[in-house]
Amino acid sequence: MRRWKLSKKDRKRLIETILSKWPNAPISNNDDIEVVSDKREGVEELYLINGKPAFVKIGDKLVPLLNYLLEAGVEWLPRIIVDEGAVRPITRGANLLRPGIVAFEGDFRRGDIVVILEPLKRIPIAVHEAVVDRGEAESMEKGVVAKKLHYMGDKLWKYARKLGS
Repeated sequence: MRRWKLSKKDRKRLIETILSKWPNAPISNNDDIEVVSDKREGVEELYLINGKPAFVKIGDKLVPLLNYLLEAGVEWLPRIIVDEGAVRPITRGANLLRPGIVAFEGDFRRGDIVVILEPLKRIPIAVHEAVVDRGEAESMEKGVVAKKLHYMGDKLWKYARKLGS
């Protein structure tokens, strides 16, 4: 495992990237940002903000970690609330199907990052990539709405918890 602080230039670029995608993201120029790379765990770049695992690069996507969302909140991201019956499959790595959706909050387009919330306490249980726009998802009766990137209990979830402790 390698761990290092970002240079001022790289830190500024990362913050600009995050804020260009999510203008209300809880990040500022005063935050301390480090990078972790752990090839054995399959982690190319994981970003720690003030010592807490916050974002990970998955392919060409910058993905917020559930561990971070549980602390920082999810209001700055588009959200999809699922019914009780969808919680278990989602937390086992299933893609999100239209019949399991109760509500949409915030706008999203195909390729955007969306957070999946359970219905009772509205806790984030997964981070997915939308495969359709919100308007299309609302009009669908069946089919895949979003594909999994990261979910509660996966390898990344466990790795981030280990790093954050």
